[in-house]
Amino acid sequence: MNYEELEQLFYANEIEACIAEGEKALGSSPNDLDVLFLMAVAHHDLAYREGHEEAYASIQQYVIPYLRRILALDPSNNKALYNILSYPLGNEYVLWQIARPQKHITEENKDEFIAYARALIAQPESAPYGFDFLVKIYESLGEREHLLATIERGIAFFRETFADNRDLMDKNVSYFWLKKIYMLDFSKIATGGEIVKMIADQIEHYVSNNNQSYLDLAEIAYENQAVDLSLKIMMKLIEGDNSDHTTQEGLVKWYHRFERLINQSYSNPDVYYYQMIIERNYAEKIGKEEDFYFRHAGALMQSNPNEYASFHFAGTYLYEHGDYLEAIKLLDKACTLHLNVLSWRRQVEAKFLAHQLISSSVPTFTDKPRDLYNAGVDIANFISGLHVDEETRMEFRKIELAIYKQAYDAFHRYFDDWEFESDTLGDRHNMAMNCNNYAIVLAAFKRYADAAEIAQEGLQYSEFAELHNTLVDSLMKGEDYEGANVAIHNFFSVYNEDMVYYYNYIQHRASQIVVHDKLGLSEDIKAEAEELLFEIYGHYNENPDISDYDFRDFEYAKNLVEGVLFTYFADEPNEVRRAYYAELASRFPDEANPQYHLMQINNEAENYVEVNKAARLYMENKRSFLLNDFDKAKTIYMIVKSHFQLAQYREGAAMFEDYNQFVGQTLESSEYSLWLSYGIQLHDKLNNKVLVTQYTDQFQAIYDQEGWGYDDLSEDVYLAKAHTLYQSGDLKDAHRTLNYVLSFDNPSALATEYKNSWKKPGLFSKFF
Repeated sequence: MNYEELEQLFYANEIEACIAEGEKALGSSPNDLDVLFLMAVAHHDLAYREGHEEAYASIQQYVIPYLRRILALDPSNNKALYNILSYPLGNEYVLWQIARPQKHITEENKDEFIAYARALIAQPESAPYGFDFLVKIYESLGEREHLLATIERGIAFFRETFADNRDLMDKNVSYFWLKKIYMLDFSKIATGGEIVKMIADQIEHYVSNNNQSYLDLAEIAYENQAVDLSLKIMMKLIEGDNSDHTTQEGLVKWYHRFERLINQSYSNPDVYYYQMIIERNYAEKIGKEEDFYFRHAGALMQSNPNEYASFHFAGTYLYEHGDYLEAIKLLDKACTLHLNVLSWRRQVEAKFLAHQLISSSVPTFTDKPRDLYNAGVDIANFISGLHVDEETRMEFRKIELAIYKQAYDAFHRYFDDWEFESDTLGDRHNMAMNCNNYAIVLAAFKRYADAAEIAQEGLQYSEFAELHNTLVDSLMKGEDYEGANVAIHNFFSVYNEDMVYYYNYIQHRASQIVVHDKLGLSEDIKAEAEELLFEIYGHYNENPDISDYDFRDFEYAKNLVEGVLFTYFADEPNEVRRAYYAELASRFPDEANPQYHLMQINNEAENYVEVNKAARLYMENKRSFLLNDFDKAKTIYMIVKSHFQLAQYREGAAMFEDYNQFVGQTLESSEYSLWLSYGIQLHDKLNNKVLVTQYTDQFQAIYDQEGWGYDDLSEDVYLAKAHTLYQSGDLKDAHRTLNYVLSFDNPSALATEYKNSWKKPGLFSKFF
């Protein structure tokens, strides 16, 4: 059995069979490195099912021997070096945690494993792992001097190797530095004062996802009477992810500790911020009422009128409880004392909610990059929750754009110029997320090339699908199809359908078809487009309950492909297009797009029965939240027009009255005047003199306002008015209106017919 077949057995979880067949394979090929490694892993995984102690025995009996065989053949084999250290050290640590300690690496064999770690250190790409393993070996063996020396070597290595990568330097140096602090504190090799100085010198550059480490460091500082340093450490901790129970208990413990210290006259501006943020977020845990932080802030404003934290938290409380006027005053004061993006952002929102005022300028903030990014997200969320017109929404998006731009610049200063205190969560992935949001807002202002450039930059910092989505979307909207072709190819080289959300994935497939069409890269664009379109239509048939949120992405993909097919058929005869979309409508009766095209095509052919039918089905099939006002108004216009052409006057007039106000608010003057003309003619047929006169006056007012002269549409309107007047017995005004029509050149045959057939006003009509 070859290696590929063995591997298939392993991944099918048939591990016993994999081992049995692997042993046979090694009998004939004892030096097959791939099979040797697979046997090491398989034996470990088989034993691991039974527990950590069974895994210990398997590592001793099988894993280490197999990996030794590889290294005897290939001493620098990176994978074997890594795993011959990872398996034993990992297993040792777990056994120690569950109080079943056993050693793989002992005084007797330590030189062998130390040599493996040093071999990794000698390989530049594996050196960080080598230093980590070597430190763990010395920790396990309790060899303090070697441990301390290795930590120092590791820190020096990281500072040199990652001199141009702040993220990696901070993370690796912090990891080893913490081990040094723990070792020095536990062993008492250094004095408390010396350890406190080490913490004070490094804490601004310390990053870790291990929240317990912050609590430990704060405790060490406190035990050595460095309370300000403890506070500084706790202020770093509250800026991280504090969702776990242990961290929250630690935050509460320090809250009570600081409370006692304050009562003993301890004073530091940051301690008030710490106290109130804990009161705000963990009131129940500290035994306080939910509004306690507001009352605390109020008292502090009286005793310390220049303390920023009190105004910030009091203003925040009032903002969140809807007292915007008072909140504005306090947040204004907070920003005066200490300008920061959080207080300012709440102030901006409060001013809009209270006065409908939008800040016309955005200050330059000194906040750290992640805080600026978070403020941009908060502004975006605030905008999305507003029921305002598009102009107001875009004014807020200008603020959002400015904040993301400042965050973008601050991230560059953070990573390129090493400004700001190190931030665990403000890493390169966070920078990439800001690039993504920044690009989205740039695209909202039609700055597509800038948006694409920023999104492309973001992908240098972190790989995630949404950035690809933003990049492709910006390139497509900017009609940079060459760039989009590359971006789509890059997306598909990383992701398949099982790795990303279906509705995002389908968008990229649709965009690719558009690109193929624009660049002439498809041998049969119709077949390519139809294949995807029918898949999309079929998906909806099988999943009719797609959420509105997902349906937006789904509809976008669908529209892209439908657009390609529309272009393909654009120059075909009317009957060819009608037959194609009729077949689509028959095959997919719940789809809106075929009905939309049938409505247009049948209107061109003056087949108004089918126009009416298709228009109604279009509105029925199109999800209401996706039917924009313009398309809705135009479709209603088509229905009203078809009613008139089919002599369905009552139905047409009723629909005209139902939607006239909406259509008037939606359509431009030229389109609305056409709509009015049908309303006037419908009401003429029903002898509604008052409405005909009213709408004719409205029609003429539009012409006067726009400066348009008399035309064929005017003739239809005034002939309808003249006819209504005549039918109602108002012969004098009927003839006056008819004469107005006849005063222009080339009047219609209908106007001449009216002139010849209508009776004249009576002799005494001028007296009435």
